[in-house]
Formats: sequence, C-alpha cells, structure tokens
Amino acid sequence: MHTIRTFFTFTLTTMAVAVCAVPGSVSAIETAVAETAPLANAAVAVIGTDGTISVSVAELEAIGLKRVTTSSPWEKGELVFEGILFRDFLKVVGLDDAEAVLVRAKDNYTQIIPRKDWTDGPLLLATRQNGKPLTLRTQGPIRLVYPLLDHPEYDTEVHKRRWVWAITSIEYTQ
Repeated sequence: MHTIRTFFTFTLTTMAVAVCAVPGSVSAIETAVAETAPLANAAVAVIGTDGTISVSVAELEAIGLKRVTTSSPWEKGELVFEGILFRDFLKVVGLDDAEAVLVRAKDNYTQIIPRKDWTDGPLLLATRQNGKPLTLRTQGPIRLVYPLLDHPEYDTEVHKRRWVWAITSIEYTQ
C-alpha cells in the first residue's frame, strides 16, 4: 500500500520577506536575517500515490527527537544533529514500504534514497544542529543526515551525495 496516512494536518509553507524602501531590493542585513532565522512555518511535502500532505517542522519533531553525533562530508569537526529517524517518518506518513524515495531540495537537487539505507542504518531527518534549529545558512530547516561515525560504511561518494539539505519534498518512487 503506497497511500499517505493523514496523520498530520495540512500546513501552508510560508516565509516572511522583508521589503526595503526601494521596491524589489533586499539589503544584505535582511538577507542575513532570512538565512539565519529559524523557519517556524517551514514544511516538507510528502508526495504519495494518492496525493500530497505537508508536514511542518513542529509536526516532525512531535514524532520524537533522536540525537546523532557525526562528522559531515561538508563541514569540519563532529556535529550533533537532532531530528527524527527517517524510517520512523516514512512509517508515519505511509511510505515505509516503498523500495526508494526521492528527496528534493529547495534548489531542485534530488537524490533517490533506497530502502536499504533507512532500514540498515539510523538515517536522521534533522531539524536541529548543535542544539539550535536549522536555518537556510545551516542547510535547513530539514536535512537528511547519514551517521558516518557509527556507520563508516556510509562514508562513500555515493552516500555523501545523499546528504540532501533544505529539503522541500519526499516523494514515493518505484
């Protein structure tokens, strides 16, 4: 069964944009604020065979936060991420029986995440890094994290490409 469970309420993703005195212009300060502010209304679209639902960061976190300390292919040092286990999320939204899901980022970067990845290891759908909500500057508000320290088998070029950030949708695929 590839239907999306209607566990979540529908949420409209919105972002506030500051407007300067000159129409159509945004100052460097306003851009920096937008990039570093937590995105309270941010959501991920879950696309299944029977429609789309929107799941907010708050709804994601309500499933139950887990913590993973890991290195990252893109940042220095060890980082502490918090979020929900990817497999738990997929189960709640009814995509846990898919052979793979397509994860899409804000810039339309996509990766297909095979079932084996989320069943063999504790992939994290992170919403926080080092205790703070993820922002656009920290590749948020939602990003997929592979636990490299605990699962060195994920430290490959193929898996590094699967670290998708600024996630906008997770889609059923065959």
